[in-house]
Amino acid sequence: MATNKIYHMSDLPKWFSLNKYEATNKFTTTDWLEQLAHRREILWMLGRSSANVHDRAALMFGKIELEPIQSIFQPESWIVESEIKTVGVSAFVQPLRCGLVHALGQDIEHYYGFNDRGNLGLAAGYSVSKYYKENDSYMSTLVPVTIDLRGSDVDIKNDFDCYLKQAREFIGKKNKKTHITNSDIERLQKYNILPYFDLMIWSAIGGRNISANVILTALFEADREIQEVGEPFIIKTLKPFYKKIDSRFIRALERYQEPP
Repeated sequence: MATNKIYHMSDLPKWFSLNKYEATNKFTTTDWLEQLAHRREILWMLGRSSANVHDRAALMFGKIELEPIQSIFQPESWIVESEIKTVGVSAFVQPLRCGLVHALGQDIEHYYGFNDRGNLGLAAGYSVSKYYKENDSYMSTLVPVTIDLRGSDVDIKNDFDCYLKQAREFIGKKNKKTHITNSDIERLQKYNILPYFDLMIWSAIGGRNISANVILTALFEADREIQEVGEPFIIKTLKPFYKKIDSRFIRALERYQEPP
């Protein structure tokens, strides 16, 4: 898809207005968690090869366009009661859901293709982690595994510890815990991170690339301090903080305790 560069404020969507995000100044950490996790899910869907998944992502984002800070249904609302439970929506260990398996299967088939025998050939022996590492930076830290419960807990945990070490080396993701500070929470508001997410999603859907100058004007026209820094603030401060909001950040946000 060709990328359209956005150089003028007039080229931004008509639905976009900072006024729609004013209530974020009263957000609790739960509110931030809900909104940020939902937008990360949409971005993940937009990275899939399936046109149907893209369409669903665009439909989900259409509701955000109408009301950016509306309450979002959490995934638990459609998971049946008899299912395996996790410690939260951003738990690091979760059941492998059928929806993800279906989307992943489509992506792998699209990338590797079938041979004349109707199978993946040598690619059938590749780990999903190998596919993620080479083709999907957004999902590269996700390492699907199978667990045979016929083994004892001790044996399973020993095997998992061994596999975890190898997976970290293979992916290149070090054992590092993300800590959320009160300053991080304040930056979510000060940096207008929610409207920035929405502009990034809008850009991804339409194959657009918004210039730093337009972002600066759209999000920080009234902020004299940021205006004095100019475009370097977008490139060196806003974008790195935006990229920091990954699954580890969401998980840390879920566990964050606000200071008294």
